[in-house]
Amino acid sequence: MVGPRPGGPASASGDGGGLRLAAYALGGADGLTLGVASETHEPGNHTIAGVAVVLLSLLTAPRRGADSAVRDAALVRLLLGEGPAEAARSLDPGPWTVVHAQGGDGTPFAAAALAATLGTSLVETSDGTTVRLLLPASTAVVAQPDWTIGVSAPAEARDLALADTHAAQALRRALATRKPLVRHREPGPLTPKDARARLAPLADSPALVETLRTWLSLHGSWDRTAAAMDIHRNTVRQRIGRCETLLAADLDDVDVRMELWFALRQG
Repeated sequence: MVGPRPGGPASASGDGGGLRLAAYALGGADGLTLGVASETHEPGNHTIAGVAVVLLSLLTAPRRGADSAVRDAALVRLLLGEGPAEAARSLDPGPWTVVHAQGGDGTPFAAAALAATLGTSLVETSDGTTVRLLLPASTAVVAQPDWTIGVSAPAEARDLALADTHAAQALRRALATRKPLVRHREPGPLTPKDARARLAPLADSPALVETLRTWLSLHGSWDRTAAAMDIHRNTVRQRIGRCETLLAADLDDVDVRMELWFALRQG
């Protein structure tokens, strides 16, 4: 069954009348949904529904003109490594949002189904793990079932390479903190209250706080931190690993490091 969808999540499911019921948003401006009813819940059902979502999204999408094809090609060139200046010439000025996502059901159709749900054909999956999408900044990106998503801040076409990096950082933060969706934010000074809340998991361990402070001040150097604190290099690694766990932070992310540095300076 395909019918109008006035609004709501990308998919929903439930049981009723002895049947397993599921609804999938097809994306696009018409707000269509695919409804599926089955007597049993088999692992392959979701995959089959994903294929149907992709095909129906293509069939019900507005006819795409030459401009859309050019934008698709520009995205692929941009995200496969061509300089942003060349790709941006083929794009509308924007603003745009870059999305990185991991998850789905592991089938080749998962990325296309996610793109259809978010209402874009601008999708790229070259590394086999991360799905990259480009959407107009006016598109509302919300958490999707079975996906972990990182979202960049709105960016002009000429700045998409940086937005791509920010989306990747947001995805790493989402994976590290086990959140379904994280949006990029520019690091900046925190209020004393925010700083205390951010560092609260380390409140009972002055040694961890001082090690983190020293390590960040020395740009993540294990050897220089060990020398500065007169402790073994392995001790530094163990303490920083403990900080990462307690703070649910990805310390490979430069934005996270800056956020924690600002928090420590407030403390």
